[in-house]
Amino acid sequence: MMETSIFIARPVENVFQFLLNPDQSAPKMDPAGSFVAKTPAGPPGPGTTFVFRQRNLGRMMETKTHYTAVEPNRKIEFDAEIGPMRPRCSLTFEATEGGTKVIFIGNSNPLGPAKLLTPLMDRMGQKNWSWRLAKVKEILEAPAPT
Repeated sequence: MMETSIFIARPVENVFQFLLNPDQSAPKMDPAGSFVAKTPAGPPGPGTTFVFRQRNLGRMMETKTHYTAVEPNRKIEFDAEIGPMRPRCSLTFEATEGGTKVIFIGNSNPLGPAKLLTPLMDRMGQKNWSWRLAKVKEILEAPAPT
């Protein structure tokens, strides 16, 4: 199991919208290297799919994320396809004094022989999500450009 959380000193609506719209937020997190396509057009919700493409060690990697449930300003649930993994995850948003607590919970759900590596894949996923949420915090808490 993967689990990490972070406090972001911004209103829950801002944090939720940033994470709900990776087609808009991913370029801010990785300006050099990722492409994100969203289907269908329109506001994201259950059934929305995001396809991420980025170069990693010289190879083009693709990840698909599919929203399964969205509760505005409260929760995003999603499934993904990342190589041999089929993670099931959620992001929960809690309004707190002075900001928002974001909680990520997920399971890597590797396929086939990769199941033997579940603990390793969970640790890697937790590390990636800890980094990702720290980056979201950095971006959202940065002073507005003058």
